[in-house]
Amino acid sequence: MLDQRRAEEKGYITLKEAAKIANYTPDYVGQLIRGGKIRGEQVYANVAWVTTEEEVSAYLKDKGRTVDNNAPTEFGTIQLLSSYFLYTLIALCAVALLFMQYVLYVSIDTGIQNTYISKAADVKLIEKVVHVSSI
Repeated sequence: MLDQRRAEEKGYITLKEAAKIANYTPDYVGQLIRGGKIRGEQVYANVAWVTTEEEVSAYLKDKGRTVDNNAPTEFGTIQLLSSYFLYTLIALCAVALLFMQYVLYVSIDTGIQNTYISKAADVKLIEKVVHVSSI
């Protein structure tokens, strides 16, 4: 998926511009892209398609050709790498949260044990005091 600025930098044209070159409607040019006759990419979060003048000219010369729109392009590779990075970041955050939860539970458990031990020691001390005072 491209954004408009990158599409313009790479020399992509809109379907409307491609339709003027080929003397077709923009919808038909979009159909040719989706059908694998012209190479194109999507922009604006998978809403609009763009292509190049060279692709339109190549199709007009050889209408029987087919292209692979699913082949990874420079932007497709960047998008794929960024999604892997995002998933890795999410996994690392999940691991960090689980570790912090473990540390919290261990500290709470240790606090509870220390409280129990100190109460047990207080009970023993009271028993000794009571025992000594009863003698």
